[in-house]
Amino acid sequence: MPNAEQASRSSFLYFTGQGSDKVYQVHLRPKDDGWVVDYGNGRRGGTLSTGTKTSSPVAYEAALKIYDKVVKEKTSKGYTPDQSGALYTSTDLAGRMSGELPQLPTLILEEQAARYFDDPGWGLQEKADGENRILLIEGEAVRGTNRRGLFVDIPQAWVGAAGAQVGRTVIAGEHVGDAFMAFDLLELHGQDLRDAPFIERFGHLGKVAGTVPWMTVLELELSAEGKRRRAAELLVAHGEGYVLKALDAPFSAGRSSTSLKFKFNQSATCEVIRVNAQRSVAVGLRDEAGAMVDLGNVTVPPNEALPAVGALVEVRYLYRYAGGKFEQPVYKGQRTDMTTADAVLSQVTRIKDRSAALDDDEAA
Repeated sequence: MPNAEQASRSSFLYFTGQGSDKVYQVHLRPKDDGWVVDYGNGRRGGTLSTGTKTSSPVAYEAALKIYDKVVKEKTSKGYTPDQSGALYTSTDLAGRMSGELPQLPTLILEEQAARYFDDPGWGLQEKADGENRILLIEGEAVRGTNRRGLFVDIPQAWVGAAGAQVGRTVIAGEHVGDAFMAFDLLELHGQDLRDAPFIERFGHLGKVAGTVPWMTVLELELSAEGKRRRAAELLVAHGEGYVLKALDAPFSAGRSSTSLKFKFNQSATCEVIRVNAQRSVAVGLRDEAGAMVDLGNVTVPPNEALPAVGALVEVRYLYRYAGGKFEQPVYKGQRTDMTTADAVLSQVTRIKDRSAALDDDEAA
């Protein structure tokens, strides 16, 4: 029988390139009185071929050795845990503080956003559906940080592909798949631009991004007509949302009142409070008193590793009934760049009254 030190494990690995888009899964599982190592592989999105590396159950230590060997063999052949299939660097600085913290936009409601469309002092950018990233480029070296200011691994394709930069250049943006979508420039060739107005910083951003194949600059709309048109386009394209920027504001790390975001669909960083059968987990958020509020169950897709109790995950939802659970929750993945302090109920702002919703349904 398994003991406290013997736990099931799963790895989900991806390979993209050379005309292929493949997935490989390997699972260490208890069976009868021992352990087995099973696998599945094939085209991403298709039906996987399955098999086992153990013809009969073996001791945990033997099964773990087989499991680790399979994972090592696949990663040595170019498979990666990242769903983009891109190979990543393995920096010895990963997990260390970088000294760089991002500017985090404040969430607003749609009725609050409308007035900024007509204000010439504010611009609009797409809110990319990725992970906040600050890039530090010095010479041919490129390093990345997350929203907590910690160094993280980045796609190998980014390293050395930015051209030899004279002096340090620091760019803020979103890491989406194997691309970097830039929206702000903090330093350029050793010159600190943080105190300059945003519109000035943005004007310099294209000089850097234009020569880097994996970097895209998120366009900035300035006119009232342009802001409304872009917001409508993003809605039709099922985009994440948009960010409104005060054009004369300097850069400041932390939660910002000069950078405001509106999201078409809400999402929240939640804590896993229970692992259910049928590949679903229960998620919750802590209220102001620190008590955990159960927000319901969300299904984990088969190509995602099942998160453990206590893990932080991103969940997109339509709304929450007052005092109830998420409606139409969708699992977006684990959030290793967040802490339990982020998994709070105050994130949830799109709340419906159940009785009012029933009245609407009856009227319809």
